[in-house]
Amino acid sequence: MSKSSKLAGIELCRGLAALAVIIVHSGDDTWGIPIAKSAIQFRLLFYFAVPFFIASYFYFATRKLPLRISLDFWQKKFRRIVVPYLLWSIIFVLFKSVVFLGNGGTEQLEKLWSDPLAIVFFGGASYHLYFLPLLMSGTLLIYLAKYLIKQDIIVLSLGFVLSIALYQWLITSENSFDMAKDIAFSGLLNQLDAQPFVYPIARIILVSLAWNIRCLPYFFVALLFNHFFKIDRCRWLYYPQTSLLLLLGFILINGFRERLVLGSLSEVAIAYLLLLLGVSISQKISNSYWITSLGLCSFGIYLIHPIIKSIVEIILIKLTPNVVENVSLVSMLFYCIPTFILSWFVVIFLRQQKWFAKYI
Repeated sequence: MSKSSKLAGIELCRGLAALAVIIVHSGDDTWGIPIAKSAIQFRLLFYFAVPFFIASYFYFATRKLPLRISLDFWQKKFRRIVVPYLLWSIIFVLFKSVVFLGNGGTEQLEKLWSDPLAIVFFGGASYHLYFLPLLMSGTLLIYLAKYLIKQDIIVLSLGFVLSIALYQWLITSENSFDMAKDIAFSGLLNQLDAQPFVYPIARIILVSLAWNIRCLPYFFVALLFNHFFKIDRCRWLYYPQTSLLLLLGFILINGFRERLVLGSLSEVAIAYLLLLLGVSISQKISNSYWITSLGLCSFGIYLIHPIIKSIVEIILIKLTPNVVENVSLVSMLFYCIPTFILSWFVVIFLRQQKWFAKYI
């Protein structure tokens, strides 16, 4: 593929995933207002966003093997993941503190500051920030690539099957990361509750373990795809028929994921079908300014959208108060479309400032 178009489809999918995140966050049970059944079903169609971001992260992280995992490697990961995470955690803690103080929400303010461990390690400053420490934790798996690169497809496939089984067990046993409490393996953790010095360390280790188990299937699929693509040029991937099949597969599995037996398998399948679709259509679409901008700004849109959504909510309360009285398809669109567009343009502006572009 030409250099100018090789990522166009991926950039488009990143933008779609950023929009999907905003749709998911435009109305749920935590709002404490009535939710229409149609809104619940609509929101369920957009839970592919975070899985897609995880899939694309591991796919591109393992493209050039063997990796040189040196001090420079970790410095880059620190700058690209940890620094934005810490700065955005500070931004959201300050933003929420000002909002709660202004609204007289002392109880909410106390709850925000009651768990500093969650703010520092688990994305407790805002409901969406957990994704960054999850990625940083999952990056440890890349060490395994050094030892697995010489293995054949049979071994990698076996690793994928075992990792899917392990992830499914994590989900069904209810040991996965609980965003409401910022813990994982709650049963085991409860046994350590009486030990104040051991509990925080165990909490960090167990959450990291749960995140790594979640990332493991994505890691093995990334290794499989990159291994397979090296021995096969895969021209068939760029055929129109292939793009259509990938799109249909994505729509069908995404639409019926709640009815599938293995939630873990459907989650990973949806993510990689969308990723492969992005690769497949890259030769068919031009890498225009807007597509490039959408891809470059997708991470920023993901990070900033809760603040923009709060601003949109204030405007909606003033202009159309009846819209925010319940969660419906109409109200979700009223929230998500302006939030997405405003977030995008704010990020375009912030990216022009060198300091913001580098650290925020």
